[in-house]
Amino acid sequence: MNEASRIDAAELDSVRLSPDGQYLILLLRDAAGQKVSLSLPKSCAGAILTAAPRPTEASLPHALDVWTMSLAENGQDVIMTFCTREGMVMSFAVKPWQVQAMATVAAHGTARDSASRSVH
Repeated sequence: MNEASRIDAAELDSVRLSPDGQYLILLLRDAAGQKVSLSLPKSCAGAILTAAPRPTEASLPHALDVWTMSLAENGQDVIMTFCTREGMVMSFAVKPWQVQAMATVAAHGTARDSASRSVH
């Protein structure tokens, strides 16, 4: 990468959408305090969010927005994909019996029962 095209931002001032709604405009400041504007296609937002490291705590739930299930390439497992409103996406390869166990707990468990135990 050419050094002239590299931007080492020290802080983020703001983020806006372009007037046509197609680009994210990041207003940045470098270490010398100079303002820099970076424009990225809006479609990059998910990739940026996915690449950013996040603390993972099992006790901190995230609200589910959309989920999908599909057959894995091996023809036996199921791929479950969960998406949050914030754009976090996580996929899991799950055995069919695990999906059945989840459905059983969801259908027959109570809030009190499910809070005190887990099915593995």
